[in-house]
Amino acid sequence: MSDRSVTASKAQERLYPTLALVAVALLATWMGNFDGGYFVGTWSPPAFALAIVVLLIAVVAPFGGISLRWAVFALGLFAAYTSWTMASILWSSNRGDAWLATGQTYLYLLTFLVAVALVTLGASRRWVLAATVLGPGIIATLTLLALPSRLGELFDDDRLVGTVGYYNGEAAFLLVPFWVALYVAGSRRVTPVLRAAVLAGAVLSLNLAVLTQSRGAMVALAVSLPVFFIFSGQRLRGFLALLPAAIALAVSFPSLNQVYLTLSDGGDAAKALEGASLLIWVGAVGAGLYGLCWAFVDAKWCPGKRLVRSSGAVLLVACLIGFTIGGTVLVERAGEPVGEMQQRWEAFKTNDTAGQDQSRYLSASGTGRIENWQVAWQDFAASPVFGVGAQNWEGTYYELREKPGGFARQPHSLPLEVLSERGVVGGALLFGFVGVCVAAGLWHRYTKFHSEGKAQAGALVAAVAYWFVHSSVEWFWQIPAVTMPAILFLAMLVAPWKTSTEQASLRWPLRLGGAGLAMLALLIVTPLFVADRGLTQSFATEDPELALASVERAQRYNPLDSRLAQREAEVAKLSGDWDRAEGAYKRAIRLNPDHYAPYAVLAEAYQVRGRTEEALRYYQKAIALNPLDYRLKQAFKRLQDADLEGQDSAR
Repeated sequence: MSDRSVTASKAQERLYPTLALVAVALLATWMGNFDGGYFVGTWSPPAFALAIVVLLIAVVAPFGGISLRWAVFALGLFAAYTSWTMASILWSSNRGDAWLATGQTYLYLLTFLVAVALVTLGASRRWVLAATVLGPGIIATLTLLALPSRLGELFDDDRLVGTVGYYNGEAAFLLVPFWVALYVAGSRRVTPVLRAAVLAGAVLSLNLAVLTQSRGAMVALAVSLPVFFIFSGQRLRGFLALLPAAIALAVSFPSLNQVYLTLSDGGDAAKALEGASLLIWVGAVGAGLYGLCWAFVDAKWCPGKRLVRSSGAVLLVACLIGFTIGGTVLVERAGEPVGEMQQRWEAFKTNDTAGQDQSRYLSASGTGRIENWQVAWQDFAASPVFGVGAQNWEGTYYELREKPGGFARQPHSLPLEVLSERGVVGGALLFGFVGVCVAAGLWHRYTKFHSEGKAQAGALVAAVAYWFVHSSVEWFWQIPAVTMPAILFLAMLVAPWKTSTEQASLRWPLRLGGAGLAMLALLIVTPLFVADRGLTQSFATEDPELALASVERAQRYNPLDSRLAQREAEVAKLSGDWDRAEGAYKRAIRLNPDHYAPYAVLAEAYQVRGRTEEALRYYQKAIALNPLDYRLKQAFKRLQDADLEGQDSAR
């Protein structure tokens, strides 16, 4: 067989795993168009698809002589973390939410397993990385086109919530793949058209993300920027890829920020958005043309190593000078840096919004996060080994918070979320998993790679750094459109980078383990999906009997979810069956005994029926679990006063 035939055969062998992994990457994009995949009905179908792929890989995929030691170690840690999450159902107060958290964690475990297996089978990392950029870029394009007609729907609180439905989640969805976009756009091994498209998509996503006014996104970008350049083997190419994005952002930022200010002031938002949108389009098209010209120059001219190194040295010196000058200016403007940092920290703790009238990026308000973090730390201190149970922080938040606040379901910090809900065991497993993946990528970067591999590894590490930093002040674990790409990047770091002559061990145990994980995931996720469908159907019909039948069916599949019991109570109450409603309300309390809400709704139901004594008793229980809720106290006081007046009148 000729060399050309051998090359064509190898390319064809790599085609199928590459297409499969591109499809996995686009699943995250698909979820990004539907609330980020937050709801069960959105993320469970991808979980089913991934489970089937894992089964097929476990049964038929040939692996040859490839060393998987790093990958197996990381997979073992992640599988143990998933098992620990599932075990937390046993000690969780709200076992339904712990089950839900288990299902979602299985989604990420399956994503990791599929990605490692397909890369091992020959999937092209570059094409998959391009897909992780182009997917959000396409959603950003559609969002920008839809903004004029859906301004009220896609904006909330003067900020872009987009298709994810949450400002910070939208920003992260658009920006998690930013650094891999710069790698792909600067790689000589990528076709010119793809390089141009990736760079245009990255610039479009970056500019659109500014409309979210997400300070966490900007901080995460700033922190991950030096990571990208420190670990990249092609710093000059990285700089050339970053240049059009930086220029486009500098030009468009005033107009993008003006959209926020106009919305805040109640001005003509459509007009402000029109001007900002034009700059976004111009910046994206300009970046695409820049990328195309760069690619054609690359094809014709290959600079010598001496020129590249000297250019890199000049660039490094220029950056150091720029940082020095910039730091000096900042110190002069800020006065005492330590004092300024202390003021910013105080503003963060007290939710001080000073500066927000010019740009939200100038405000240091923590928007209640300190309170969330304090409760999470108290949970961890109370149960440092086991935690309070997966996704069970919410109940303790209302009871332990020291200041009245709004609605919160997560502590807005992945490290504190893991420690408070899964204890030190869960923290060691999850962060050990992340650490092993990053360490594996860096090990290969420093011991085996030439410049192209170093650039790819550096971009992957920077993308993971962005995700981790931003997740440290957010609740992105519950948004698969944000976290799935990060899991893919971790898998690409730890998966074998090339075929080895070393014979891998534990082949059949690994296959059986993969098949077992897939089957267990199906057993965990299927009842959640069916129950969610039943709940949705109960809301879709106006017939109480059909609604009750739907919610009954849902509870047969998921008897642990207190929301299903509460929905049954609401439907039974509407149909006039009070006895059934009362029983369902009490079952909701048994299923979620540490949360104030089930007690409060039962108290309201008793109050409506004139059963004052029971209503007062359940109001007291609700207040005990949410002592800072003014509305609960007010309702209790009014009912208590009315009862006393009635007793006085009776006398």
